[in-house]
Amino acid sequence: MSPISRLYAGLPDPRLPARQVNEYVQFAQDEAFFHLAVAKDARLTQLKAHFARTGVRKVLLSANLAGFGCSVPGADVEILAKDFFSKQDPERFQAKKSQLESCVVIVNNNDVGTGESRDEYAALFVECAASCFIAWDWDNHHWLELSPFLAAHSDIYAPAHHENLFLLSRYNWLIAGPVYCSTVQWSRAFLAAHMQEILAAERSDAPLGMHIPYAQFKFRIQVITTLNKRYPSVGFTTRAFHERTPEDRLAEWCAHKTHWIAPVLNDVPIRIFDALLTGGIPITPSSLRFLPPVNAIPRDYIVFYSPVDIVHPDAVVDQANKLFDAGGEAGIVARQRYALQYHHGDASVRQMLGCAAEALGISWAPD
Repeated sequence: MSPISRLYAGLPDPRLPARQVNEYVQFAQDEAFFHLAVAKDARLTQLKAHFARTGVRKVLLSANLAGFGCSVPGADVEILAKDFFSKQDPERFQAKKSQLESCVVIVNNNDVGTGESRDEYAALFVECAASCFIAWDWDNHHWLELSPFLAAHSDIYAPAHHENLFLLSRYNWLIAGPVYCSTVQWSRAFLAAHMQEILAAERSDAPLGMHIPYAQFKFRIQVITTLNKRYPSVGFTTRAFHERTPEDRLAEWCAHKTHWIAPVLNDVPIRIFDALLTGGIPITPSSLRFLPPVNAIPRDYIVFYSPVDIVHPDAVVDQANKLFDAGGEAGIVARQRYALQYHHGDASVRQMLGCAAEALGISWAPD
């Protein structure tokens, strides 16, 4: 028996996931999904007729998408209040309905993930028959308590990852994407204003890789714990990172030449594009090498690590540092321009609005 055969024989019994997949497929055959699709199609027909008369008045983004100062040619963009999906009195509910009328509303899953906000969002979706809702779901690879709800309660569902699309397509036939998680920490204007700081920053040869720990993803925790023994700058952080100022966060990212990426599963994490946007080199698992959009990243902008590199990381870190040094300032600028063009929040919003324009049968769409 070959070494691979011996290792395979020691893996958990594959009949268990096979049974689960069969149950999953059978679950998705339920006739109720067809009736849901018919009801959603009737709503879409109503929306098409409405927007044919009014056009799109505004594009509204939920509060979690405020950080990148969204600017889309041809669109009047506003951010909803942080408490918009908190349950309030009936008078305020009617005011919300008026605010959303004739708008395309892009909702991030993190803004409607609690019980209260979920209920309020569902009520608005049902009542707002003159508003097009797009759900940009950043966690469809693992938050399956929420993702089917979002797919059912949206006109267009935009998952950020490839996982679970068969199941989610049963709840919504209009799946846009994946629309990958894009960098939303900093606006274009902010980055332009701080470009000299990005170029002049003293950068460490040790990779940055501070990740929020999630107990259910034990392999990821083990990867980061192993790397932390060699590089203390790869480790665990808290959600308090998001409360820091844009300047403080930028300074941390620009203090390193390279960035170690440890996905939750095999998703395409935002931090790949945060690294490029701040001029660094992402060190990314080789399991992502051929997945879009990673496979499109120029190979002098990114380095891939193998399972062995997790235990012995110095060689791959050295490779990434040499790429950074060889590119110099021109490399920093080129990587940032690439990330701004393809992986900034503005690009993702344009992608979703293009889907909305086609689905609604209207001529409006950003350039």
